[in-house]
Amino acid sequence: MKTDKHEIESFKIDQLFIGDSKEDLIKLGKARRLTYPIRAISTFNPVDRDVVHLIRLTEEKMIPELLGMRHERMMQNPFSYFRATAGIMEADLRAFDDCLSHIPVIICGDSHLTNFGFFASPERQLLFGLNDFDEARIGNWEFDLKRLLTSIVLTGRINGFDQDAIKNVLRNSVHGYRRGIDYANSFDLLDLFYASYNINDLIEEMTESEQMKAVLKKVAQRAPKNNSDKVVKKFTHLDADGQLRFNENPPRARRVSPGLYAQLLQGMGEYQQSVSDDVRVLLMSYQVTDIIRYSVGVGSWGTRCYLALLTGKDGSHLVLQIKEAMPLRYNLSALTVSESRSQEKDEGKRIITAQRVLQTHYDPFLGAMHVNGRSFYVRQFRDMKDSIDPLKLDLESFSAYCLICSFILAVAHYESPTAPMIYGYVHKQRDLDDGLASWALAYADQMERDYAAFSKYLQGEDGDLDD
Repeated sequence: MKTDKHEIESFKIDQLFIGDSKEDLIKLGKARRLTYPIRAISTFNPVDRDVVHLIRLTEEKMIPELLGMRHERMMQNPFSYFRATAGIMEADLRAFDDCLSHIPVIICGDSHLTNFGFFASPERQLLFGLNDFDEARIGNWEFDLKRLLTSIVLTGRINGFDQDAIKNVLRNSVHGYRRGIDYANSFDLLDLFYASYNINDLIEEMTESEQMKAVLKKVAQRAPKNNSDKVVKKFTHLDADGQLRFNENPPRARRVSPGLYAQLLQGMGEYQQSVSDDVRVLLMSYQVTDIIRYSVGVGSWGTRCYLALLTGKDGSHLVLQIKEAMPLRYNLSALTVSESRSQEKDEGKRIITAQRVLQTHYDPFLGAMHVNGRSFYVRQFRDMKDSIDPLKLDLESFSAYCLICSFILAVAHYESPTAPMIYGYVHKQRDLDDGLASWALAYADQMERDYAAFSKYLQGEDGDLDD
């Protein structure tokens, strides 16, 4: 399933410019449904590919020292494996052109249940939405929905929910997506642009589950405590000279060489030129006092990721995450190591542009930079960020949470100018609920087979985990 070099995907917003009225776009969406019907995008097509080979091709571009721990993290269960293999799912979906809606919008690209969460608005309100954009791109809207639905199946099975219960959650989630599209379609463009969803909206308006409301209230109490002061307290110490330094904990947290430190400092200068003028002025009152490599996540584990400690003139602190912006995982398996580095130059811009579109109220410190020919994006580290663990929810709360995520995903998709085509495609189409629910159950089976195949590869003939 190797991609030809000329097919490597680029992120060009101009692809979304279609010079038609909203009504015309809705008609185009209805026409797409006739050409690419719901039964087609709901059809599961078995795939024949070597997942071990594809994963190894992706991991060639990562830090070798971290791969053993990466494998441990991704093989905890089928859902963690799924989180680490977004590129494989992308390839699977692309393999059957007649089974796509051919309605492009800016998509998250990795919209599983744990890539939704809470974050702070500039006014310090606690908002909810998509919160990971490493795989963001222009693509078919149903790619995001199918990834969300597959994650529902995998997490639901781990939670011990029976098949009928999971299928009911899936149907409700697809219906929730259609409701979200209807809701967003009713907004004027500017009202939709300014729309956001704070935790009080979720508690009061978006769920009737009392158990889910209790979970959300706990998050509301916990999330504001996640700030730079807490990070400093947990992640740093005073060295022999009385200077604040990050704690080292190899291989996850490791000090960088003096040469790389200097390159990262230089990159921070470029980063400051990528943020708004008010943030740039604020950053003039800070200086970088330490940098450490610090690995995060599952899919991102093994990529180059750093934390920068900034100390203000008043002695206060700001912690920024500097995260490598690699090519899309789908592209990555088709590139050599040198080709991957060459393509990285615009990847940081891709990620922050998508985040600004899909999140509406985004981190004011969001920006991009280059270091040693690699692309990075920068954001605050754990600033009022929090999430809900779907593996710790009972069925009622789980169903409510899935519904919220599908609704929010639909509204995020509607920020794209082509989105009225989705409305034309999905409006009043109840067959979509059952169709995509059945598709997700079948694809989750495929993911579990892939998980078993990669687990067998890692164990090797002697049964020991490959490191």
